[in-house]
Amino acid sequence: MRVVSIRSLLGLLLCGGCGSELVPELALDLSQLDSIEPNDSQTNGFTVNGFTVNGFTVNGFTVNGFTVNGTTASAGGSAGRLNDLSGIRFSSLTLNGVSLARSWLNQSTLEASRRGTQYSGAQLVGATLEGRLLDGTALPLRIEDVRSEDGLTFYSVAVLADEGPWPLCGTSSGVPVPAVAVVGYWDRSATYVDDSSYFTFGCANAAIGKCVRWGYRPWASANECRGGQCKNRALSDWHRACVRMVRADYCGDGISHTRSGTRINVYDQLGIQQSANPGWGLESEWRPDGAQCINHTRWLRADAAQSQTDLAYVQQLCPDRLSVNRGARCDTDQSSFNTQVGFYRSAEVRSLLRNESPEYQ
Repeated sequence: MRVVSIRSLLGLLLCGGCGSELVPELALDLSQLDSIEPNDSQTNGFTVNGFTVNGFTVNGFTVNGFTVNGTTASAGGSAGRLNDLSGIRFSSLTLNGVSLARSWLNQSTLEASRRGTQYSGAQLVGATLEGRLLDGTALPLRIEDVRSEDGLTFYSVAVLADEGPWPLCGTSSGVPVPAVAVVGYWDRSATYVDDSSYFTFGCANAAIGKCVRWGYRPWASANECRGGQCKNRALSDWHRACVRMVRADYCGDGISHTRSGTRINVYDQLGIQQSANPGWGLESEWRPDGAQCINHTRWLRADAAQSQTDLAYVQQLCPDRLSVNRGARCDTDQSSFNTQVGFYRSAEVRSLLRNESPEYQ
């Protein structure tokens, strides 16, 4: 008689026998999606702290965050620059020891094929991949669980540490924070790199994943109409602007000026996010390269340990983005954010999103 452990049995039940053994404590619970703790200052939300990966100690810094070894950002300096996951090569995907070099994303679903056999979604539970940090450190990863909701595919991803698998996106209420897969990756300045040979995982509680969940799905499009004419807008541009906005990355240099859990009101001209009209003041307009027409910073000092205010940072690094320095272009009625004004302008130079916020102290 064959003895099957509870862990092995649960893995078989959840995965249907596909891939490697599923670690049950890394299974997803999407019912908690709306209650997970936010990580708004981070791009992807990856946190690797206090364990070793193949003998390399990863300790004391936050990946895709704005602090490295406890050192916060300083204007014009390199401290606080991101040490992000520099992307995952599609060609690194392996299942049961067999390379699935031909792999791709179908919207948010990872797919692959080998010798006529197709793999998709939950069929890739147990697959391993190799991520790399921007400093070149290899990060061995494994897909632990896959679930779908509201047209999105969510992944539980583990770092294969020497101490055992750790949830890449951390946990919330004891369960792994889900990740969404997006083609390309973000570099050290939080600028999107459109490289189809790579993809990244954006944690659902951090900027990349949150913006996907808010409706800015980079593989999708939406119509914008002016009078009787309509144009099909690629939401990849709105997603990149949203990533800057969530992190309050005013200068587009990768430095965040917000705190996790800060409330903001976000809206666009595409009908995806509409204003909740909370009565707050307009904070800024946003493009893929950062803020435009900054009326006020979200916080006086998002990092309370800094002596320099967030406004002083902007005045030193990118003063041309302040509304007081941009004249009529920042008039709310004349801004390119408005369809009547910006309809024929490129998404690279047009304001795509607006947000309002209280002036937090």
